[in-house]
Amino acid sequence: MSEHLPEHRHVRLAEIAGTAGVSKATASRALRDPESVSAASLAKVRQALAILGAAGQAPYVESGARERSGAGGGPGAGAASSLIALIKPAVSAGNVDPYSRLVEILTNRMYGLGIAVVHIEAIAERNEALLETILGSEHGGPTISGAIVVGGGAAGVLAGMLAERGLPLIRISNARHDDGISRIYLDATGGIETAVAHLVHLGHKRIGLAVLRDSAAPARIAGFRRSMAGILHIPATRDQAPVVEAAGGAMAGVAAAEELLDLRCTAVIACAPSLSFGMLEAAQRLRLDVPRDLSLLTVGDVPDADVVQPPLSQVVYDWATVAQSAIDEIRAMIAAGDVRVHVDYTVDPDLVLRASAVPPQRR
Repeated sequence: MSEHLPEHRHVRLAEIAGTAGVSKATASRALRDPESVSAASLAKVRQALAILGAAGQAPYVESGARERSGAGGGPGAGAASSLIALIKPAVSAGNVDPYSRLVEILTNRMYGLGIAVVHIEAIAERNEALLETILGSEHGGPTISGAIVVGGGAAGVLAGMLAERGLPLIRISNARHDDGISRIYLDATGGIETAVAHLVHLGHKRIGLAVLRDSAAPARIAGFRRSMAGILHIPATRDQAPVVEAAGGAMAGVAAAEELLDLRCTAVIACAPSLSFGMLEAAQRLRLDVPRDLSLLTVGDVPDADVVQPPLSQVVYDWATVAQSAIDEIRAMIAAGDVRVHVDYTVDPDLVLRASAVPPQRR
């Protein structure tokens, strides 16, 4: 549909570029030839389209992807005729997106199937506007056929709003919500039990937990104390199984690390990338060596965990399997039409050993 481009070039291109934070040349290339720009720039332009309420024009933006994958027929052709929204919460300054790898895999796989994707970052105060943009009510019907929602917070709220309006969607999150929405639940409590078992096997008995102060925190804390009690055969009171709840950002991680170190922890389980990086920063400030003075094990995905110093041991999810399951299910929901399809999966993470967790040093 490239014949539409001249009509919008002067009217919308500057606004799209400004909202996306890219040059007009980059925005133009993203609209005409998505493969000619980086994945990051492409995602910014698509997000800008959603923010500006231009989702109705998105099919022409994505037409190159559909033509390249032969979406005129064969598998995925039905899904490619409309958009699927990929929604996640906006990440505040100082935080690390724990779902960046999952979003990348989801995007690449859907493009490969000829499915048009629009990226949307949910922000609480803009959810009402995003709802109308996604559903396209001003056009008399939805411009987006379904949604995959990653994470909680504002994205979870938007998921509830979309579900109430009948949009097929599936959530991927690390907290159980009794909202009746189809979901893939990332069981961090099982991951914490795996982390505790590994650290105890190494010889640690004084283990602390650092979690973000969010809706998933109570289940994680309860799972940690239950694991400590069961594996170490202790009452796992607050003193024996110390926990620090922190706000987002690396500095919160630093404060959490300092508190757990004051409590004489020889090992820490961190449940967010920002907390892991904060632990490393705190250790450096205190002239402590990780892992000699403090073992660190992360539950959840930390970007570039294998190249930081030291490489981080993690309990992580098989994002490729999670992504494919979500894509298969949302396509089935869309194909089912008015027939309700409900999905409820639980995914347990796996232990990936690197260099940040070792037996405690004798003192």
